[in-house]
Amino acid sequence: MSLSLDQIQFYRTNGYLIVDAFLTNEEVQLYQNEAQQLTNYCYEQGDIVADWGCVIEPLGCGYYDQVTQHAKSNRLGYIALRAQSVPRALPLCTLDKFGLCAQQLLSDNDQHMYLLNEQYIVKPPYSESAQFAWHQDVLYFSETQRQHSVVSVWTPLNDVSETNGTVLVEPFPDPMNPGVYRGEPGKGKFTAVMEAGSAIFMDGRLRHCSSGNHSASFRVVYMPQFSLGRIKRDGDSHAALAIPLEEPTYASPLDWREG
Repeated sequence: MSLSLDQIQFYRTNGYLIVDAFLTNEEVQLYQNEAQQLTNYCYEQGDIVADWGCVIEPLGCGYYDQVTQHAKSNRLGYIALRAQSVPRALPLCTLDKFGLCAQQLLSDNDQHMYLLNEQYIVKPPYSESAQFAWHQDVLYFSETQRQHSVVSVWTPLNDVSETNGTVLVEPFPDPMNPGVYRGEPGKGKFTAVMEAGSAIFMDGRLRHCSSGNHSASFRVVYMPQFSLGRIKRDGDSHAALAIPLEEPTYASPLDWREG
């Protein structure tokens, strides 16, 4: 999937980009199925809100018996591990569809892109307290790590509005000098009302938050994160995942269906 030059410029100016119908219905179903699997598993271990903070990482929640460094830092290793429980189409979509668009937004050249993290953000019915305060993802990293540009792709698997816990964003107040912002968000903030399968690409410096779920249904979001360059901890270990992106291995969703 290719983004237009206007879309890329809008993202770099405002710190976000909403792409309607980013995922096909088939792709949405793939992620919904895995979200259900992982949510059921996590409920066996504890409460989704109190114990998991609404965040379920496929490779970090204990669902897989063994997650090796190879699976966390090698494309083929990652795909092989994920394919133990989901169709290969899912990790390929994450790396090739999400990843290719992230690469277009962050890089004008051949700098290496990595899958940094992936998570499902699950808000159970009537979980009004399941809110995320205004924050910037960049603040989860050290000053050295912040030298790497990061994009998060917040992708609802249900239709979302303020009623069931969608995201609120504040476009860059100063597009020429985005950074760490203090104080309350300004008048430019807005609530993203989105249909299932749409996606909002968010720069790591974008301020955003989300409301609680006041509805009678689960609200589920899939959010992969990508970095320009490999983000390391002290020493030489990577911060979370460090899976390199390569050229897409399919031309259309039909090319990577199972069977």
